[in-house]
Amino acid sequence: MLRWFDVQAPSPEPESRHRVCWYGRRAPGVPPEVSFQTVEDGELLYCGHPMLFPVVGYHFDVRNCGGCDWFKQKKAKS
Repeated sequence: MLRWFDVQAPSPEPESRHRVCWYGRRAPGVPPEVSFQTVEDGELLYCGHPMLFPVVGYHFDVRNCGGCDWFKQKKAKS
C-alpha cells in the first residue's frame, strides 16, 4: 500500500537550487586545480552562508545543497 508520505516530490537539480538560494554565490574564474568544486558557465559556484563559508571557503560542491538546512529562497524579481 502506497501512502502519501512515501512519495516524495522530485528535488530540483543542485545547480538549480543553488541559483535560487540567497546564499548561492559565484566567483569569477576557476582555480587552477579543480577537484570536487562545481563550475558552471565558467564561474565557480560556492555557498556564502556565514556558518559554512569560513569552514569550506571556495571548496564547495553544489551537490551538498540538496539537504541544506540553511536554504533560503531568493525573493522574486518584481
